Amino acid sequence: MASEERCPKNPSMLKAYCSHCQGTALGTEANPRFSIKESYFDGFPVVEVLKNGGPVHVYDSSFRFGVRKALMLLACTDVLRDFWHSTEDERLAFRPQLIEDKRHGLRVQIYVEMHPDFELSTGATVERPWLRLNALPPDKEHIGLGMMKCRAICGVKEDLKGWLRTLRALD
Repeated sequence: MASEERCPKNPSMLKAYCSHCQGTALGTEANPRFSIKESYFDGFPVVEVLKNGGPVHVYDSSFRFGVRKALMLLACTDVLRDFWHSTEDERLAFRPQLIEDKRHGLRVQIYVEMHPDFELSTGATVERPWLRLNALPPDKEHIGLGMMKCRAICGVKEDLKGWLRTLRALD
């Protein structure tokens, strides 16, 4: 029957061509919508990255950072995108890199470190590769990102740039 082939939410659309029925609509688990929320912490501007309006991870209630880390992350978005698109084996073999952003006086060392992800019923801990970003002196900021946070930063890249432009206009 033709009605069985149509989306119940969008009846004019065949299920085969409907992002809702295929699970690829923006805002779904397979295709999350990332956004930022601006605020202040101890008088300093910060931004929080959200996934579908909530935390990027259930166990990490707030993916929030300030201006300097935002600049670090933006300088490294090509590497973050590569890491996000990589397979687990490729992430394990990811080579350390040094990113320089001369405009903002930033040098960021990037390498993979293993991070405990979950515990098996046997009690063994399963570790996953994360990217570690360390700003080199005179900066001292650092941040660790798994695949989903790398994806989130890539998803809000233009929003972060806009936020930083707004802050510079206020200075």
